Amino acid sequence: MSFFDPEWYTLTEKLLDRLSGKLRVVQAQEEREALAKSALDQIFHEDTAKQLPRFTSQLQYQEFFKAFYSYDLIEQYLEDPRVEDIMVNDVRSIFVHKTGGGLIKTGDHFSSARALHITVRKLFVFGGRRTIRPVADLELFDVRGRANVITSPWGPQITITRAKKNPLTILDLIRLDMLTVGIAAQLWMYVEGFSIRPANILISGGPGGGKTTLMNALLSFVPRDDRLVTIEDTLELNTEGLSNCSRLESSTELSLAALVKNSLRMRPDRIVVGEVRGDEARDMMTAMNLGKYCMGTLHANSARETVLRLQTEPMNIPSIMVSMVDVFIVLKKIHLDGKRSRTVAEVVETSGMERDVVLLAPVWSYDPKKKQVIETSPSSSFRDRLTSESALSSKAIMNETEKRTKFIQMMIDSGQFNDLKTVTEVFQLYIDNPDQTYGDLEVMVKKNPKADASAPVDLA
Repeated sequence: MSFFDPEWYTLTEKLLDRLSGKLRVVQAQEEREALAKSALDQIFHEDTAKQLPRFTSQLQYQEFFKAFYSYDLIEQYLEDPRVEDIMVNDVRSIFVHKTGGGLIKTGDHFSSARALHITVRKLFVFGGRRTIRPVADLELFDVRGRANVITSPWGPQITITRAKKNPLTILDLIRLDMLTVGIAAQLWMYVEGFSIRPANILISGGPGGGKTTLMNALLSFVPRDDRLVTIEDTLELNTEGLSNCSRLESSTELSLAALVKNSLRMRPDRIVVGEVRGDEARDMMTAMNLGKYCMGTLHANSARETVLRLQTEPMNIPSIMVSMVDVFIVLKKIHLDGKRSRTVAEVVETSGMERDVVLLAPVWSYDPKKKQVIETSPSSSFRDRLTSESALSSKAIMNETEKRTKFIQMMIDSGQFNDLKTVTEVFQLYIDNPDQTYGDLEVMVKKNPKADASAPVDLA
């Protein structure tokens, strides 16, 4: 017997009706099951004519709840770590995009419009929504991914992007040639700001260029004592390892702009906006002007294009406010040897204004002839800002950046730091006590230069 058979559809639909608005994306499984079992008891109590199917054993009862809390046909693809995206084209077909395999048509499809409608309802109800909307972005249970659902003349169209169980760290991005060790150390300097003055950063690029992936990795550089507020349309950032973090999500009632304004009342040290594209841009710039350090992502293909997007509709940011962004990071998709990859194409600092034009100073750029990112010029504009607000000299800042380059390389060489939480903890240990942490890592690498990645790590 399958609980995806039509005879069980009515019971499933009634249970979804009862649970509408009562479930949350992040919720203990025990609490979910308790809510469902209580609702099911009420349904059976009201079904005096016993028109609904009944359970014949405790095992069948448990199997029903397992099936109910699954996403039906697409659950198997959510469990496959190779799958990046899942596309449902009404009842006709299901496609998946696999890592290294590209777009693949599966042999599965929904048996009926009703079966698909139940899955759509699960996406909404499990995502904490009360009503089905024509267009919606939703999170899956336990933030396993995000779904876009839109109605069409051919029925619901579903696109799901799986969340990585093990988000890529800055070390992973170096291994994938998305950036170099030197760039990673430079970005560490920007994000942490030597605990003096962090940079205001915008990450730009096209769709699927890796903007959110890089932002996730950069959060490892945020000092543990900083109060962080993240603001997103759909929850994508992974803040594991950051203790003082408040996560906000926009809705039909709360816009990104409203959340950015409200975040100023939450005593943040840093504000991260998941995707900047409208009125929230001005509020983010206002936050910068008030001394809050901000990071965000934006769709644009170059640093200059990013500036122009900020200055024109619908953002309309004055040039003087745009110049408060310290660093633009631009990501691009490239094709090398028949393979598609992502790379940091530009790291650019702002260097003041001239006749209402924001001046840009490239630091790193991708050279298509050499097929690598090269240092265009040393970081100077942001380094000057650090020296003006501290007792550090330019030479001291350059020496520390070089030291951090070596530290990151040692982390890679050790082979022991392979999850986001551990990587974040090591960077925060360095921020708290740089000499001690550097020395401990140096000793560890010398003792065991080819360490087992599964071995426990302790630098505390």
